[in-house]
Amino acid sequence: MDSDLSIKIEDKVFNYRVGLMIQKGENILVEFNPNINFTTIPGGRVKTLENSIEALKRELNEEMHVEINSEEIKMKAFIENFFEMDNKKYHELYILYKININEDDIRFINVKENYDSVSSYYEWVNINELDKVNLLPSVLRTLRKDDNFESIIVDDLKVSRLTK
Repeated sequence: MDSDLSIKIEDKVFNYRVGLMIQKGENILVEFNPNINFTTIPGGRVKTLENSIEALKRELNEEMHVEINSEEIKMKAFIENFFEMDNKKYHELYILYKININEDDIRFINVKENYDSVSSYYEWVNINELDKVNLLPSVLRTLRKDDNFESIIVDDLKVSRLTK
């Protein structure tokens, strides 16, 4: 099996991630983990020799036992994310896809448990409440507004250096 594309270089980490913004009406499916102080959307790391759509399909199947097809998702954003966590600096390439589902889409009706984690779980959060759940990267809070593709650089390392 191929490895996650996560490369450690001294105190720095490079990640290649993929995520799916699942929107149902005015709600977004968000992943919570009581062991960390932020939330995210479903997805995970891409493995070597795996394209981003296959990685997304694999992650959703592993975590939620949900299957999606390539035709129903749309690439929403390419995010280059710089941040610090656990005394390590991260450089993360994040490909974000989006899917709009109907209220009666049976694949996502009972999604709660993350089958790939002992502590993570999923909840629907109203798009106007995303600030309250500390959704990261923070740019995800604003990308829900339209279906245009965006390329974004989020450099929290520079922000933190400027405010010190």
